[in-house]
Amino acid sequence: MVKDVLIADDDESVLEVLELYCTELGVFRHIIRANNGSEAASKLENQAFALILMDINMPKRKGIDIIKEFSRYRLNSLHQLVVVSGEIDKKIIQATTAAGVKNFLVKPFDEDKFRARVLPILKISD
Repeated sequence: MVKDVLIADDDESVLEVLELYCTELGVFRHIIRANNGSEAASKLENQAFALILMDINMPKRKGIDIIKEFSRYRLNSLHQLVVVSGEIDKKIIQATTAAGVKNFLVKPFDEDKFRARVLPILKISD
């Protein structure tokens, strides 16, 4: 099965690290980047992804707002989403888990933590 990944984050260094880790997995056909929430929402409307890595605090549209409206992105599922954020406080965790999110990757992270979160979603063993 051909797989694509969406990486949505406004921090260029985080985008680069996540892109590198995704490349290292060697399973993705395309690695799609979004620099803000509006770009991410647009891509979610138009393309199916095997994995979605999304920051909560982005300009133009917050990740939490996208998550709350996720049912409108019929090509994608919250099961494929990993929230990537350095600011995961109690309210954010409550809001995202209430919406159905189960996977979090807290900044800073390393490749081992990344793999531990994404491999089960992709159904790949390490």
